[in-house]
Amino acid sequence: MKLSQLFLASVLAFLFTGVLVRPPEVSAQTIKMTIGTGGINPGTSLPFIAEKEQLFARHGLDVKIINTPTPAAVQAMLSGTMHALMSFGGPALPTATLQGAPPFVMVSSWVSVFPYRIVARREITNPKELKGKTGQIGVPFGTAPHAALIFGLAKLGLDPEKDVKLIQMPRADWGSVLTQLERGDVQFAPFPPPYDRLAEKRGFRVLVSLPDMNIPWSQNGEWVLKSYLTSNREAVLRLLRVVSDSMKTFFEEREKTLAYLSEFLGTNREDTEYAYEFYLKWVERQPRPRVESVRNLLEAIKKTTPKAATADPASFVDTSLVDQLIKEGYFK
Repeated sequence: MKLSQLFLASVLAFLFTGVLVRPPEVSAQTIKMTIGTGGINPGTSLPFIAEKEQLFARHGLDVKIINTPTPAAVQAMLSGTMHALMSFGGPALPTATLQGAPPFVMVSSWVSVFPYRIVARREITNPKELKGKTGQIGVPFGTAPHAALIFGLAKLGLDPEKDVKLIQMPRADWGSVLTQLERGDVQFAPFPPPYDRLAEKRGFRVLVSLPDMNIPWSQNGEWVLKSYLTSNREAVLRLLRVVSDSMKTFFEEREKTLAYLSEFLGTNREDTEYAYEFYLKWVERQPRPRVESVRNLLEAIKKTTPKAATADPASFVDTSLVDQLIKEGYFK
């Protein structure tokens, strides 16, 4: 072989090898994103796991994460100062769209049920005895625990508007809810894990587990403005690759995940294990967003937002990104 041919072959071999060994996220230009998240429970832990595992940088993202209440998140998204919501949920996003804001779309959802258990004072022995009682939803009206109680009570044959009285708190504080139960100021409340277990330890009674009712709901997922997705699809795909890798850690690296969750939740090993096992039963391995979940979101807001009664739930869902990543080998 001539010298020139040897040189050309060597160059081609070097380039080919470089393509094989170079991770795509290293060669891609880094994308800056501001991401909102909210709540402290295993379902909202993926951003925390992603930061601990340095997954954002691995997938070419320079991310600023802001823990934010839902109304502020919606405003930040609409103003362009926030680009995506991670491990987020609830009816506020379709509500904003139906009230005239640019459309939001859900691109993945890994918790698609209500992850709460209804806990009551010890003297209440069955759900029918909740009639005439006062319940503390533990958060502002219109959020997921409120919707969970509305749907759950209705399935139990109780009218949430007539048979019980529900009161709210300005922000999630499950310790204060427990105190109100102990004083008798309220008689029942929906608790996420591990707070339901803490309530049991204090002598309260678990009446019903809402996940067992299999009510579709978008509890923890990823939302973006449809306009942002159109012009920044690559950024959203990278974010969902981060979600996938965070879920992989959650499912496959138990001890590491328990350590992360103990720090994130501020709970001891026993309570952390309980919360972890609770979520393992219900979280999705392939977080394709469900039209049925959005249909219930719309059902929850139709009295305050009449347009929800005729809105198409499919217009708030885009499954194409999760489907693409499944083909790429993510979300197995």
